Amino acid sequence: MAVNVINIKIKYMKRLVISTFFCLVALTAIAQTKAQRRIYLWDVTLSMKGFEGKTPDIYDDVVKFLEQDISNIKDESTEIFVLPFQEKILERWNVKADESGKAEIIRKIRTYSNNIPTNTDIVKPVKDVQASIIQPDKDNLLILLTDGMQSKGFGGKPALLEMIKGWGPYASINNAYCLYVMLTDEGRDNELEGEIGRGGSISAITGGVVLRPEKSVTYNYKDDKGKPVEIPIRCLDLQKQTIIELPPDLKIRVIAENNQYFAVDQEYTVRNNIITFDLTYKHSVDTLSEIIPEKTSIPLRLELVNQDDFQKSIGKIVTINPDDIILELINKPEKRLRIYYE
Repeated sequence: MAVNVINIKIKYMKRLVISTFFCLVALTAIAQTKAQRRIYLWDVTLSMKGFEGKTPDIYDDVVKFLEQDISNIKDESTEIFVLPFQEKILERWNVKADESGKAEIIRKIRTYSNNIPTNTDIVKPVKDVQASIIQPDKDNLLILLTDGMQSKGFGGKPALLEMIKGWGPYASINNAYCLYVMLTDEGRDNELEGEIGRGGSISAITGGVVLRPEKSVTYNYKDDKGKPVEIPIRCLDLQKQTIIELPPDLKIRVIAENNQYFAVDQEYTVRNNIITFDLTYKHSVDTLSEIIPEKTSIPLRLELVNQDDFQKSIGKIVTINPDDIILELINKPEKRLRIYYE
């Protein structure tokens, strides 16, 4: 389901346009610019980790998405809140979106650990956000990430439907918007999605995709010199846990770091499920032959360049995992078997 741009009328403002997608989310006030507040309500129940093999293990992919989405926030004055929850909000992390703030909150996301089995209460954490974090003098975006439904012990689906029905009136006077991200099929429900569709200032995002490059690729300097490097990449549907086709014109930036042999920092279009790029050597061919060890590992960083367009076109969250891979650089001829016929 593609997510359309939604116009929200707010008092004292001519127009506020919200492009409703994670990395698209640009809260732009036409007549007046307000401080932006990005709130990630992050389901960390054990079902996200594939509890007892009954659900898909998507935890690491969601962590990677949070890292990349936060890294992509450009306005350093934006306030970022990350709120892991199960039956209630468990942690409250809040920073400004400058480089140090983003690094700090990404570190907290990466190192967070919770293995306590619980049920899921979505309604209480949302109400907590409404009561204590959303402020009407700011542009508030709530991003709810969950792979499940409201547990029966907390009112089940009726309680969740009631919360969604009340979101529109609340949001209209509090300058708030919600992206309800249903990460897997277990978190989807036709009645729930229908109510979200009728509601105001809330959109449903159904699932996500993960771009999976090979973790390590090999390039033989002796045998492959002058040829491009190739990184195979697949596209995994988080909901169905199946490999799907990559969309056309997907662009990846490849960055080589911390090496003295070659430079790479360019954007490349993925073709036939392969990222293909050239190496720009820092030394002459003869010098490189002498200084490159027989085998050395070069870290490469991958960034999705046109993430906004990609996400908007497919209506799903998108991330690259892993986004740090290894190029194994080899500097010795490979043994070859030669067969002669007479």
